[in-house]
This record gives sequence, C-alpha cells and structure tokens, in this order.
Amino acid sequence: MTHLDSIANQTILVQTTYHPAPHLEIEMEIMERLLAQGNTVYWIICKSDFKNCFNNPEHKVMDCKVCFSRVNNGLNALKNGIENHKNLHVLQYNQFLKLDDFKKNNFKKEFSCSTVNDLKTIHYKSYDSGMATASSLVSFTRNHEPQVENHRDFIYRGLLTGAYLYETFQLILDKIKPDLVVLFNGRFIENRPLLRVCQERKVNYATHERGGKINNFLFRINSIPHSIETISNEMEHLWENAKNDRNQIGKLFYTNRIKRVEDAWYSFTKEQQEGRLPESFNANEDKKVITIFNSSLDEYEGLEGFGPFFYPNDNEGIKQICESLESYSNIKLYLRVHPNLKGLDNSQNKFLKEKISKFTSIEIIPAEDSVDTYALIHKSDIVIVFGSTVGAEAAFANKNVILLGRAAYENLNCVVIPKNHEELIQILTDDQYEFPTINPEGPLKYGYWNESFGIENKYYKPIHLGKGKYKGKQIKANFILRELRRFLEKRGNSKQ
Repeated sequence: MTHLDSIANQTILVQTTYHPAPHLEIEMEIMERLLAQGNTVYWIICKSDFKNCFNNPEHKVMDCKVCFSRVNNGLNALKNGIENHKNLHVLQYNQFLKLDDFKKNNFKKEFSCSTVNDLKTIHYKSYDSGMATASSLVSFTRNHEPQVENHRDFIYRGLLTGAYLYETFQLILDKIKPDLVVLFNGRFIENRPLLRVCQERKVNYATHERGGKINNFLFRINSIPHSIETISNEMEHLWENAKNDRNQIGKLFYTNRIKRVEDAWYSFTKEQQEGRLPESFNANEDKKVITIFNSSLDEYEGLEGFGPFFYPNDNEGIKQICESLESYSNIKLYLRVHPNLKGLDNSQNKFLKEKISKFTSIEIIPAEDSVDTYALIHKSDIVIVFGSTVGAEAAFANKNVILLGRAAYENLNCVVIPKNHEELIQILTDDQYEFPTINPEGPLKYGYWNESFGIENKYYKPIHLGKGKYKGKQIKANFILRELRRFLEKRGNSKQ
C-alpha cells in the first residue's frame, strides 16, 4: 500500500473537478504535501471546459464562474503559503485541444438510445462514455431508471464532455509524462475519461475521496474508492497492523451509528424514534420475523462490480421473495425502505408502491417512517440486505444476516450468502436451518476499517461535513460572484 507521504521526486498530474468542501481542500492538501516532498505538480483546472459535471450538471454560467473563482483562490492560497510553489504549474484544457475544434472535427451530435441501459453501451473509441454519463445522470436525477427522452441534452453534453476529455488527456499525458495522476472518485463524466486513459496506458493513478472520519481523506493508488477488492485488502492490512485497542475502535463504529453520530457522513436514522416498532409487531407472536433492508439503487449505479449476486436489482429480488413467501402464514416479512429514498418520486419508489405493496406477504415501512432501524434489527429473526451497512450492524448485534449483493464485509464470515433464489427461500422457510455462528472478529474488523481508513489532514480542519478551514482560512469564491449567483437563483425561483 503506497502512502502519500512516500511519494517523492516525481512528476504528478492532478485534475480538479469537484470544488465543494472538503474536496478542493483535499486536493490542496495532497498537492502541498507532494510539493514538500520534492515533486513537480501540474494542476489541470477547468474553466467552463466541462459541459456537464457532477458539481454543475446543468452547466449554469454562474456556477462555472463561482467554481473557477474558488479553485483560483485555492491556487493563490497555495502559492502564497508554500516556499516551493515554483514547482506547481497550472494547466488548462484548451492549451492542448479546443472543444470547438474537437466538436467540429471528431464528434457527432446524434446518438441512439431509448433507455439508460442503451446509454450504458455507448463507447467513444475504447472509452465507456455511456456508462460514465449514465452514472452522472442517475446521480443527478436520483433515479436508477431515468427517462432518457427527458434528458437528451444532459446526455449529449455528457457524451461530448467525456469524449473531449478522453482525447485531451492523451495529449496532456504525452506532454507531461507524469509518474502519477491524481483525480477525484473516478465515477463521473469529468473524471472517468482520465481514469480510463491511465488504465489503458498503464500510467499509475490515485483517486481521492472523503475518508472514514471527518478529518481523514482517502488516497488510493490504482484503485477507485468503491473497489470491494481493494477495500477487503485494506481492511485486512489495517486490522493486522492495528494497535491493542482495535476491538474497542471497531465497537465504537457501531455505537456511534446507533447514537446517530455524524462524523464521516450524514446519519440517515437521526429522525427515527428510538425503540419504535411497527404497530403490527404486537401480532407477531409465534411468527418468524424477517426484515429486508433495501439499498438506494442510484447510489451504486455505474459502479463496477456492485449489485445483487443473482437478481437483476434490489426491486426484482424483493418481488421474487414476496412471491415465494406469499403462502407462508407463519412468516412476517417487513421491508424497511432506505431513509435516503425519502421524498423521491423515482422509479425505485414507484416500483415499491405499484408492485411490492400489492403482496400480502410483506409490510412496507416507508423511508420517512420513524420506525427505529436498530429496534427492528434486534426484533427480527432474520435480516436480509443487498449490500448496505445495516448487514454488518446486524451481524455485530449477533443477528442472522443474509447478504444478497456485493458488500465490503462479504468476506468476513459474518453473513450467509445464498447461491440462488431457491436456496434463499429454503433458508427462510426451513425452521430447522441453522445459521453459522458469527465470528465476532468479522464485524469488528469492518467497524475498525470504517473508523480508521484514510490519511489524516495536516492543513485542512473541518468545521462540519461540508465546511472547513485550510491553514486557518476558509477558501471561498469571490464575494460578488457568490452574491450574484444567489440573487439570480432567487430571481429564477420567484419566476417559477
């Protein structure tokens, strides 16, 4: 495992794509540390070159101006705050290839797709531009099956941006010849092309993201943040090299979750009423209680290697389970809808309402319901998950857990993974089935990893999850630009 602080005397290319805190500050932290270690850093900055990006999916002019202003102020803070700023060089995309020239000579506006699955199959040369565009579209709409016809402009801008960047990065790498490329996340329209170019040309790359704690950031060499294989190896490495307090730290992860502590990310359960169960629980005497905890499908759409093992997706899996358990009156089946789906009018929620709610074999607990997830776990005989953290939390509580989709804890011997639907139903309906004894070290290992992964910031100090100071100062966009954007947004809302 290569640590950031061991990289020295190399040529580094850093791409900036997502400016809200803490991500710009993480890039600044990475660059300052790399510069201090004798590296030469090239920072490539967007100046409205992305026609579609995660931070500005509608390509609003003022959002571009505010973004560039904040990044530029971050650059000035670096230049004024470090001695070796002469080794920091700023690049812009149009130095290598102008978008208008690329569009005129290389890119056709026409594309053929009627569904998001069609979109995923589109490639620009060897680059999976359709998958990156689909991933960004799903995140933008919070819908894993968005209506393509309603977003053709978004898709066009996404495919154009991805193809342009794919070609531009070839030229940049030819010119700079970096030893290492650093980029954010690797999932979206604006950074997936660089990831793919590095992979194709066998150039070392690193992705960055938030870390396991609010004051940590992730920095992974030759891996995306979501790689289960990388996470599994990292988990083992951290556990084996942990100090004597690793069990206590592992437990802390779960107790903080129960207490709704917001450290690494927002708590989805903080609005739930502690101890509250569904009213129907009073009628569950002598019944086997099975609770399904689904995932928010848009969260892993477009990520490599994610999703259910043998179902097309969570929704279809739940549907088949309901169909198979329809005649079992001795089983009480609940579906706890992921709180992150609260208030969304999307395909996943529509499917649950129109398809799943019609089964008499299941009771749906809506995303906005105040039923306590942890009380539900403790009162369930079997917990079914498709990959959410709830699976590890239930295993920590020594519950019988069935995992139906890829998860970071899948190899920790704390869950049962059926081979197919038929085996799943046999496990659920056979009262003689004995779940394997949970190895308590498994959930603790996962908890310790969550509490420990990442690198601690030296220069950035978070105030909360979306705000902080770099060397004691907040990095803000120009005040006039911020106020003008706020004025235009209010004016736009007032006209609606």
